[in-house]
Amino acid sequence: MTAMMLWISQHTGYTISELPTIVELSPFELKRFAYGCDETPIPNGNKDICSAQEYWDLDEWGKENIPLALYDHYGQRIILRKGFDIDTIHDQSVLFHELVHHVQFNNGIYDTVECKGELEKLAYSLQDKWLQEKYNVSVYEVIDINELFLMIITACRDLIRGP
Repeated sequence: MTAMMLWISQHTGYTISELPTIVELSPFELKRFAYGCDETPIPNGNKDICSAQEYWDLDEWGKENIPLALYDHYGQRIILRKGFDIDTIHDQSVLFHELVHHVQFNNGIYDTVECKGELEKLAYSLQDKWLQEKYNVSVYEVIDINELFLMIITACRDLIRGP
């Protein structure tokens, strides 16, 4: 992780912060965290999803739909889904992406952007650059996304027309 953070610093000019805490959660626990089901009131408005959590069938939902990792900026920790495998290029790149968010947060970038999409855009861009340098592959190949998906998750609302 230190080498990844050094790379991020060299390519962004951001200062290096302390390493984040790493926490490993089961798919069920990670899904609860991702939807904010442990919060009162539920911060992301997913009350219906959370109230039905006793009926969640993770086998049916599919592990691929549960995030492999998330960055918790409140706790300055990276939360990994159990089964995370640092020996794979895919999982290394996911960890790298979350480290970008950690460095962004510790450099005050969260306070300067208009929307979360800007944070994601930089994280995916750096993730792609790192993968190209280290393994000569693109982020599209490694995490199986396409440009349209990336455009959607990195978009900000139109400030002229509203949300």
